[in-house]
Amino acid sequence: MKRQSYAQFEAAEEKGAISVASLRRAAAAMDCELVYFILPREAVARTYAGLAEVHDPASRHLKATDHSMALKAGPGQDDAG
Repeated sequence: MKRQSYAQFEAAEEKGAISVASLRRAAAAMDCELVYFILPREAVARTYAGLAEVHDPASRHLKATDHSMALKAGPGQDDAG
């Protein structure tokens, strides 16, 4: 990585305007792998399924439907038969 490229990289990072492509080039220049992920600010869930329950309205609907189907099946019965 050239000194000028490094300075541009740092300037973009400082402005919050760095691109994923720039991060990939920097990682490659350092013989590294870029790992990009988003981390919740709060401990809203311990699993991805938990995150879906918190943030996805369809997940709540499916959970309610599963509960209703279990009630229709009655005690000791499953909804498959």
